[in-house]
Amino acid sequence: MVALFDSPARSRRARLADHHDAEALAWAWRQACEGAGLCRSVDTPTGATISTPKVTGVHLGPPTSLVVALTPGQLPGDVRAAAHRIAPHLGAVALRIEPRGMTHVRVTLLDVDPLAGTLPMLPGPGVLLGRDEGGTCLRAEPGDLPHAIVQGVTRSGKSVWTYGLLAQLAHRPDVLVAGCDPTGLLWRPFAGSRHAPWQSSGLADLAAHEAVLRRVVDEMDARIRDLPADRDTLAVTPARPLLVVVLEEYPGLLRVLDAAKSRDDDPGKRVRALVSRLLAEGAKAGVRVVILAQRAEASVVGAFERAMCSLRISFRCDNRASVDLLHPGADPAVADAHTAALPGIALLSRPGHDLTRIRAPFLGGYAEYVAAIAGAAA
Repeated sequence: MVALFDSPARSRRARLADHHDAEALAWAWRQACEGAGLCRSVDTPTGATISTPKVTGVHLGPPTSLVVALTPGQLPGDVRAAAHRIAPHLGAVALRIEPRGMTHVRVTLLDVDPLAGTLPMLPGPGVLLGRDEGGTCLRAEPGDLPHAIVQGVTRSGKSVWTYGLLAQLAHRPDVLVAGCDPTGLLWRPFAGSRHAPWQSSGLADLAAHEAVLRRVVDEMDARIRDLPADRDTLAVTPARPLLVVVLEEYPGLLRVLDAAKSRDDDPGKRVRALVSRLLAEGAKAGVRVVILAQRAEASVVGAFERAMCSLRISFRCDNRASVDLLHPGADPAVADAHTAALPGIALLSRPGHDLTRIRAPFLGGYAEYVAAIAGAAA
């Protein structure tokens, strides 16, 4: 019998009806877990015995929630990974999975997508990357951020996420925002700021992009030479700030540089070499690279770049293959569903964590971005 968390003041008939609903929900949970592969099968002389995470308690809410005992060897992340397959069979849009003690989880049935709506730029420590389906805001100090790749088709929310990231970084005295912007829009609000000498914009002067990257590499080399004998990483300070190198529409920039190739000159090859050095050596010298692309296609953002960028974010993509490029091993159902994701919803992979759906923080449009940078990047 499943324990039902209920008020004793209810009538006997109502309590019996609730117990019936609770048992039906527990049975639906078991069936859904079997179908989703969240189970263990053991062969016995009388046939296979299938065990699933057992429902030990039900709260009919609202919201309705289950307390579930994990089978030996299972983790809450195993339940989260199967949640999108189980939810429809429990009459829910999504499930929120929260650890409860060492061996149990609370499973809350949600009737709306937990990522619906917008996420304002909430104040708090570090940089706000987004909010996950459990309602947790994902934050990191800039110095703790790894290299990153962010992809997404037009109107998927990638640019707005970038605006929010830069608005949070620009005011910090221990951060310099550098990089290449072939569109000419991303760096326009930084004109006249301390960041501007480290930035290149537009396509009128292709050599300027190489020059900026060369300057960053030279700074990286100087920092590595100056590392104390007892340290292998640089301490980021306002005197030697973190250099966040943003490569806006990097595949497009490389295509333009490759088109300018001649027999005696190959600017695309040199830019690729500079970026490769920053990815390989920058972490210890206070340099972080953020690659932005509509699609992190393998012919442009190769295996080396993807391997070095351990923070990977995908906004809406045009097909499953695009998701697989940055999130290999993602559930095919998740990848397929992400091709129709709403603007501002992304998949996030980071070291030590399972693939996560997030809602990106919303600063506003381009006008709000310009205002935020103007007030922070002096």
